[in-house]
Amino acid sequence: MKAFLAALAVGVFALIAGASTATSAPSREHLLVGYNHAPTAADRAAIASVGGKIRREFASIGALAVDLPSGKAASIRSQSGVSYVETDGVRTPLSLSGTLPTMQLVPSLDNGLYGLVTTHTVEAQAAGNIGSGVTACVADTGLDTNHPDIAPNLVDTYDVFSGTSGLHATDVYALGVQRTETHATHVSGIVLGANNGLGIVGVAPGAKLKEARVLETHADGTVSGETSEVMAGVQWLAEHGCQVINMSLGGGDRSQAEAALYNHIRNDLHVLIVVASGNDASKKVSFPGGYQSVLTVGAVDSSNQLASFSNTGAQLDVVAPGVDNLSSFPVTEGRDAFATIGSTTYALIQRGAVSFAQKVDSAMQAGAAAAIVYNNAANGPGNFSGTLGTVDDNGTPWIPAISLSQTDGEAIAAAHPATASAFNVVMAWNYDSGTSMATPHVTGLAALILGKDPKLTPDQVETIIERHTTDLGVPNYDTKFGWGLINSNAALAATP
Repeated sequence: MKAFLAALAVGVFALIAGASTATSAPSREHLLVGYNHAPTAADRAAIASVGGKIRREFASIGALAVDLPSGKAASIRSQSGVSYVETDGVRTPLSLSGTLPTMQLVPSLDNGLYGLVTTHTVEAQAAGNIGSGVTACVADTGLDTNHPDIAPNLVDTYDVFSGTSGLHATDVYALGVQRTETHATHVSGIVLGANNGLGIVGVAPGAKLKEARVLETHADGTVSGETSEVMAGVQWLAEHGCQVINMSLGGGDRSQAEAALYNHIRNDLHVLIVVASGNDASKKVSFPGGYQSVLTVGAVDSSNQLASFSNTGAQLDVVAPGVDNLSSFPVTEGRDAFATIGSTTYALIQRGAVSFAQKVDSAMQAGAAAAIVYNNAANGPGNFSGTLGTVDDNGTPWIPAISLSQTDGEAIAAAHPATASAFNVVMAWNYDSGTSMATPHVTGLAALILGKDPKLTPDQVETIIERHTTDLGVPNYDTKFGWGLINSNAALAATP
């Protein structure tokens, strides 16, 4: 176990990792008020007396999420029985999102399902461990509820913002947010993508999914949710049969109310919460991970090297694959880019110090119809996920841009072809990177363990995961890799 922990992710659409700076003081503020008793009618009346409104109630931990006129917090703080008044902080997904409609990719060290290989999940699944009978849950953005790798295992969803539940309550197409809210679909696919002969397969393809939308799209296109909204979704999942909950999100400060709720969920409702460590390359994990009651996950790549963005620190528990992971995406939002030698003018560029976007811009200025950027020796022979970062190039649509491995790029350069064809094809899957992608590997492993022995407590499941890893770094525990890279086969062998 550990003292504290955190959450997050990395991919093609970088979502904003915090609230924007206000230019003037807001007229109202969202706060969390904690009491030393269950909130009473008198407590609610006190909120109303200063012009406040109650947004949500967390009776199990004696807390209210409220909307107050600015400057009124002090009067509430002075009320009898009030333990604390704190900001209702913002949590966000942190993702850098980067020909599978008729066949399912076979996991390999050379493709986006390498995580199933490096964590020995392939062997665990071959032994019959697929998470059958387990309800594994995700608190995140909206979801593509009809996705071919998600729909077979989906049983219920809950939208915190509308208060509605049902099989399609969080559907991104019904909500019109399929372009901005891709995160939950990707995360859910890693946890339990269906073994159905299409696309990808998840860690626990026999588990069932319940999903809560706790992060929403705002008018400026950013995606986030306040702490109380995240808490409400996690509480709903815990109270509706979830055995393990994935939280690939984070940001903001420590919250006494949040810490109390997650402690209640683990110790009283017996639900394990798995959270990402963060993508700030910091030596301290981010919240909501810094609580004793959750399991923290950092990210490594296909060579088991620590991801450059992964937060570390004394609160880190384990690491899992979180770089260039292929998983499900809203069906119109994934992309497959590839090139064939054939019939279109192209720019073939070696990767270097200049950014991917700058190289593509230079190719556009030179009149190229497409840009193919290949890796260099400094970054290894494999492929990389180049990102453009913006929807257009200062108002001009981007040309098709493709990244290639050093081997493939050098082969094309040596052949000196006159023309090539570049393709950027819409598909229902996409690559993404981040501790948000590492975390669902661990959530999936917890589902495999609970599928073998559903009577295990959260403490027992976490201990099995942590004590049966592939050790990385210095022997035993260290603050860079925690207890090491999760090892599904070893963990299942140790499960009673």
